Amino acid sequence: MHIPDGLMAPEILIIGWVIAIAFIALSIYKVNKKIDEKTVPMMAILAAGIFVAQMLNFPIFGGTTGHLIGAALATVLVGPYAAMIIITVILIIQCFVFGDGGLTALGLNITNMAVVGTLVSWSIYKIFPSKLEKAGVIAAAWFSVFFASFACAIELATSFAISVGAYGIEAMISLPSMLAYHAVIGIGEGIITGTIFMYLAKVAPETIMTRKPAEEAMS
Repeated sequence: MHIPDGLMAPEILIIGWVIAIAFIALSIYKVNKKIDEKTVPMMAILAAGIFVAQMLNFPIFGGTTGHLIGAALATVLVGPYAAMIIITVILIIQCFVFGDGGLTALGLNITNMAVVGTLVSWSIYKIFPSKLEKAGVIAAAWFSVFFASFACAIELATSFAISVGAYGIEAMISLPSMLAYHAVIGIGEGIITGTIFMYLAKVAPETIMTRKPAEEAMS
C-alpha cells in the first residue's frame, strides 16, 4: 500500500499532503491537551511493533504493495489521534530510512494508512457495544485495511483518469487488485489485532487506554 514516487498525478499528491498535514496538526493538538506519562511509553511500544509488522510487504499486481497496517491496534489501545501520530511517524521513518513509499507520495500514504485507517478503525470499534468489544476490534482491523486500500485504489484510478494514462492505474485494475488482496490481508490483520487485544485485556487491561474516561475525552 506504500505508494512510490512517480505513480500518482501531481494534483492527487497535493490533495494527499493537504489532508495529511491537516490531520497531523489536529492530532498533535488533541494529544498534547490530554497526554499523560503512561501514554508516551505505550505509543513508543506500539510504534516499534507496528513498524516491524508493516515491513512485511506483499507485491500486488499493478505496481503497489500490500501489508499489515496496525492502525486498528493503535487506535483501540491509545485512541485515534495518538494512533494517527504513531502511524505517521512509522511511515516517515520507512520513507526516509528504508525508501518504503515515495517522498512525494508520503502525504497520500499518511492519508490512507494513518488517517483513513485510524478513523475507520475508531468508527467501527465504537459501533460495537462493550459486551461485543472483542468482535468490534477484529471488525475494526478488517475494515481499516479494506478502506485504506479502497482509498489508495481510488487515488490510483483518479490519477489515471485525469492524466489520461500518464499516471496512476486504471480503475478496472486498481480496484479489484487492491480490494481483493487487502480483503484477505484484513483477515490476518483482524486475527492478529484481536489476539493481541484479547491478550492485553486479560493480562494488562490498564494498557487499553480507550476504556478510561480521560482517553475517551481525548477522542
